[in-house]
Amino acid sequence: MTATPAPAPPLVLPGPDTPVIPAHLVIDGYPGLIARYAAPAWPLIPMNANPGVTHSTIHWPTFPDTFREEMRLAAWTLINGELPAVFLRERHPTWRSRQAPKALCQTIRTWCRLAVWLADRGISTLNACTSQVLGEYGRHVRESGAARTTVHSVLSSLTRLWVFDQLSGRPSGISCPPWEMEGVDDYLPSATPGGENATEAIAEQTMGPLLVWAIRTVEEFSDDILAAWAERNRLRELAAANIATPASRSALRAFMDRIDAGQLPIPITRWLGRTTIAGAYIAALTGASLGQVYSATRDHGWRQAALERPGPCPLHVPVTGKLDGVPWREAVDYTEAGFLMRQLGTACFIVIAYLTGMRPGEVAGLRSGCCPAPEPDGAGRTGRHLITSTVYKTARDEDGNHRSEGEIRDVPWVAIAPVVNAIRVLERMVPQGQLLFDHHAHDLRGTRPNTGSLTVHSLGVRVEDFVTWVNQEATARGLAHEVIPPDPHGRIGTERFRRSLAWHIARRPGGLIALAIQYGHLRTSVAAGYADPRELHQTGEKSQVACSRIEPDGLRHYYDLTS
Repeated sequence: MTATPAPAPPLVLPGPDTPVIPAHLVIDGYPGLIARYAAPAWPLIPMNANPGVTHSTIHWPTFPDTFREEMRLAAWTLINGELPAVFLRERHPTWRSRQAPKALCQTIRTWCRLAVWLADRGISTLNACTSQVLGEYGRHVRESGAARTTVHSVLSSLTRLWVFDQLSGRPSGISCPPWEMEGVDDYLPSATPGGENATEAIAEQTMGPLLVWAIRTVEEFSDDILAAWAERNRLRELAAANIATPASRSALRAFMDRIDAGQLPIPITRWLGRTTIAGAYIAALTGASLGQVYSATRDHGWRQAALERPGPCPLHVPVTGKLDGVPWREAVDYTEAGFLMRQLGTACFIVIAYLTGMRPGEVAGLRSGCCPAPEPDGAGRTGRHLITSTVYKTARDEDGNHRSEGEIRDVPWVAIAPVVNAIRVLERMVPQGQLLFDHHAHDLRGTRPNTGSLTVHSLGVRVEDFVTWVNQEATARGLAHEVIPPDPHGRIGTERFRRSLAWHIARRPGGLIALAIQYGHLRTSVAAGYADPRELHQTGEKSQVACSRIEPDGLRHYYDLTS
């Protein structure tokens, strides 16, 4: 280690209106505004082209008042500057001259925690943050109970603060961290047995039924869900376009009279936790305007009556999917169509993530058209389905810095039939050429203004919600043997699918993963070792993947599971 960073010309001091992000770091085609230096929040989205990453923002009000401007200048220098090459030569190869947006934000948040700790001890400037003080903070972090890798990341972030402070146009004078001169080991907790990458594989008793239900949702229920969603949207548009006329008022009154005469259930929906009249549904059925529906239901006491006689809003679309040999719904309800679309998208993610071994971010970055139908060769034999994807985690530019836009994977993924079926379903949910998990198509509430896909974090939440829904369905239908048991290691998340596939491949004799699925009409066998692609049936039919033995090392190499 070196006690002083390599000399480099300091950056020019920014002014209040200086852009936070320089033009050469803004991703191509970014249409929004760039935050100014004096702004209370610095969104880093202009630097981020990864569609599956949560967009990071630096919020300056969270910093103690006494440190805010010193930290602001250091953060601007971190974003606009680079670590000198001479400094990097003495570092581990994982050190880069620039950090990715997410890492930048994590580094600056680490600085904020240091500033809070200093302020609590009566220290009000970085100049007073001596090596001794930094050593005390380093030991505080070590004893916090955080993992060894987390503590190492914190210390590295503080080293960056020291270096970039000296590269700024107005250095504050923070001292060199002691671990730069003494070595870092004394400031780290003991290494854990088995290494730091201790993510547990999903238990077989959990993964088996989870995969069964995910494939079942994709292959059995998807046509019904997509048709119901289209009909629900048609009815909403119809209701919004209806014009109030005497005839529509009469039709509405006749509809209400029939329900009242027979004391039939009243179509309702749930809104913000309350039971309310399904106004758009009734308007679409009767031809009345929304205003007529709301006025008539209020005047005739239906709002209170609906609490006593709540009723469904069945959609008139055929139900073709079956569960345990019988239709899985009598009818799909108008009010549940959006919820079922969410479960369908999640099922597709589970199938793709587990049966390919892709990283979650790579799945989130897939686009419509990524898995074209294979062309027959000269002998008329049809080849394998291949998936072209974008790699984000390992994408680097010529200087070794992270490229948030990623790069096309050198070797395509091989897709077995369930994966292809999941991709085809997603392609029906999004426009041609768009991200398969585009948030405009999957976040049906429209709460995110940004472009891109569902984030990896939100996909993890949806996986847990999918398990809850499946277990409610199984319980309601008396299928207790098909309930997904909780995993002994907690939340399933998204990262564990890749780890689970590698775990099963490595530990099955001959590379066979015994996750065969034989459920009545579905007749789907998912071989743990992935079937030989030559044995796969053409997609478009229900999946028929034969179990086959493939040597573990060959299969891991085939699917690049160890990268």
